[in-house]
Amino acid sequence: MSGLTATGGTAALAALLDNRDRFGKLLDKDFAAATGLLVRKLMNAGGQTCDDMAALRDAVGTDIFETELKRLSAHQARLLAKRIDKAVDDFEVSTAGAAAAHIRKVMSGDLTMTKPAATPQADTPATDAPDDRPPTDEGTPRNSYFGRKSFRSGN
Repeated sequence: MSGLTATGGTAALAALLDNRDRFGKLLDKDFAAATGLLVRKLMNAGGQTCDDMAALRDAVGTDIFETELKRLSAHQARLLAKRIDKAVDDFEVSTAGAAAAHIRKVMSGDLTMTKPAATPQADTPATDAPDDRPPTDEGTPRNSYFGRKSFRSGN
């Protein structure tokens, strides 16, 4: 399979589709399963937009699209929701079902996408604040490492 190029894979699928009468063992459900794999691959691919997902749904049909959307893991569904709506809150897409519902809302146009509001704290740089912590007993600057050494030495 590794010897197949992109053109070879496309040609192989086209050959199967062109000779459906000869390969009668391949039923519509087999082609739907193969299409499902490709749809899921596109859903997980980076750079997808809402328009891309709408075109994919229109190309393969709502049934296959919804089936593959339900089969996404929570992580995959969350990533897809964040790709098509960059302003979505993490809490809104915390589960696979919630992320899939959010994807459906965005694709149907029921949800208006807004940019997140800038917080006043994000506008001030954190490096301008002076270090109010006292130096350590040895006079060396504090180490931000908090691991096993900290528990042994009591720092």
